[in-house]
Amino acid sequence: MGEMALLKYGLFAALGVGTATIGWSFVSTRSLSKLAKIFLSSFAGLAFVAVYSIYIEPNWIEVHRIKIHDAKLATVLKGTKIVHITDIHLNEGIGFRERRLVRKVNALKPDIIFITGDILDDITQMEPARKLIGSLKASTGIYGIAGDTDHIVMDGASLARELAPAGIDILVDEHRRISLSNGNFLWILGLDSKSNPRKISQLLAGIPDHVPPVFLAESPAVFEEAAEAGIRLVLVGDTHGGQVGIPFLIRLSDYANRSPYMKGLFTRDKTKMYVNRGVGTKTLPVRFLCRPEIAVIEVTE
Repeated sequence: MGEMALLKYGLFAALGVGTATIGWSFVSTRSLSKLAKIFLSSFAGLAFVAVYSIYIEPNWIEVHRIKIHDAKLATVLKGTKIVHITDIHLNEGIGFRERRLVRKVNALKPDIIFITGDILDDITQMEPARKLIGSLKASTGIYGIAGDTDHIVMDGASLARELAPAGIDILVDEHRRISLSNGNFLWILGLDSKSNPRKISQLLAGIPDHVPPVFLAESPAVFEEAAEAGIRLVLVGDTHGGQVGIPFLIRLSDYANRSPYMKGLFTRDKTKMYVNRGVGTKTLPVRFLCRPEIAVIEVTE
């Protein structure tokens, strides 16, 4: 039995016990006892949290705008709208959340869309993944990397070939030079999730020293190496923000608490790394105080 089914059956069981308790109390005393009132209040609160975290918040996508102040990056990216999404985790085709994701991203009219891994959970989702990515619109292009869950389905190079018809360029331990609408050229580095972060130096080979690239990776574990290499902007995901935005609960889970960089913007020397909370879920299909996210990156001086 899956986690979703267990949560549903648990909720129904709690409802049954609560109803029986209240009904017996009412029959016995013609009014609710203090114990029944406490139980009813507790149950109502638990039911609300369960329904909210399973059905409401996972579909309530937030558009989060981030300003990066970096004069050197601004010489390349000023006036360019970057949308960063990650961890879509397609597992049941295109549903309400995915359609909402497409509408919200396209309404932003981005120049570039970056997708930093974990697009799909199994091979049956390849066609939905093509449909979703093919529905996204960016004036300059869509670029991404393969995440660890993608690698369960196939290797990064195979994923790049399969998704290329949808209009996404998956980078597998390589870099690209792309032409922007502002007349500048942007260099993008893409590190495959199965590769060692120490490969960053190889990815930088051939890029002029004075040009600041944007680095796409799955995990925030690359932060130290990226900072040592002098990369100005790193975009990652993987953590899902913990999926539950209550710190002490995150600390109880090794899976949720997998990094000191769980969500948000981090700075080390001249390097800034943004950790996106992601769109989908994994392990448990819940989010609580940790809404799915579309990040809009604006670089200014």
